[in-house]
Amino acid sequence: MMSTQTEVLNELLQAAPDYCSGDQLAQALAVSRTAIWKAIQGLQQAGYSIDSRHGRGYRYVANNQLSEPAITAGLTSSVQPTIIVLPTVDSTNAYLKRLISQQPLTQPTVVIADTQTGGYGRFGRTFYSPSETGIYLSIGLPIDATQPFDPGLLTTSTAVAVAKTLEQLFDVPVALKWVNDVLVNHHKAVGILSEATTDLETGQIATVIVGIGINLTTPTTAFPSALQVKAGAVTTTTAVTRNQVISTLLSKFFDSYATYTSGDFMTDYRRLSMVIGQTVDLQSGGQVIHGVVQDISDTGALIVKQATGEIHQYTSGEITKVNLQTGDYHG
Repeated sequence: MMSTQTEVLNELLQAAPDYCSGDQLAQALAVSRTAIWKAIQGLQQAGYSIDSRHGRGYRYVANNQLSEPAITAGLTSSVQPTIIVLPTVDSTNAYLKRLISQQPLTQPTVVIADTQTGGYGRFGRTFYSPSETGIYLSIGLPIDATQPFDPGLLTTSTAVAVAKTLEQLFDVPVALKWVNDVLVNHHKAVGILSEATTDLETGQIATVIVGIGINLTTPTTAFPSALQVKAGAVTTTTAVTRNQVISTLLSKFFDSYATYTSGDFMTDYRRLSMVIGQTVDLQSGGQVIHGVVQDISDTGALIVKQATGEIHQYTSGEITKVNLQTGDYHG
């Protein structure tokens, strides 16, 4: 059963940007005006911006406070995931793993945190996760053994969903570095990490966790010195709230997830790719491959032509160096 606070917030979210009178709220929720006033006070103390005006009532004003009801209200996908918002956590991926170990997921579940104390990316690298300026979330997806599943395409489609979200909401140049780094203004602004958990009895993948970390407004000077050359934020300042970014991203993610195994997003991925046609160093399977990226296949594999003229496809690995003909990115 929802608390009066949550019910009031939902009513205000539906009415926003218009006002709701105290009488309207009291009648809609079948509670007293005093209960409404107490709920408004509680929401304000929790960090919500609720504008109060004599004769008009109350109005929700979007701010930087992470909010499950605000995120849910902004979803446009037919999928309605369970959303858990936390003030702080070691890692949203780790939190979901613990959750799954206690009870297998039966529906998509999203964990979002204001800050992470132990955020991590590929190869166990630390993901810097300060409060208020970033978005740190993990999407838990129950996997049906009878349905097709492709971890490479899922990661690739996630990168496209993130990039299209940033293109839509912010006036910034977005590029993808194979396989899952999202760059804004030649700096890595987003990290994506997919992990799987298996069913102990069957040995089959039971759940996939897709972790997404976005440096939204984190100043470059706030990053640890070792990261300042390559890491960056999406923007320095914005009126777009984190809740709006998350709602848009989750909507695009779940819309794409319904058909991602078809690779129908690959046209967008190629359009956004910063490596097609570029000379790269690719670390894969304990070796370093030097060559020119010819294309990216419909299954997300990197197609590289080496100096010998040989052309090979790589489904995993990391591009450690990109020599761009133009632009400011070096690394």
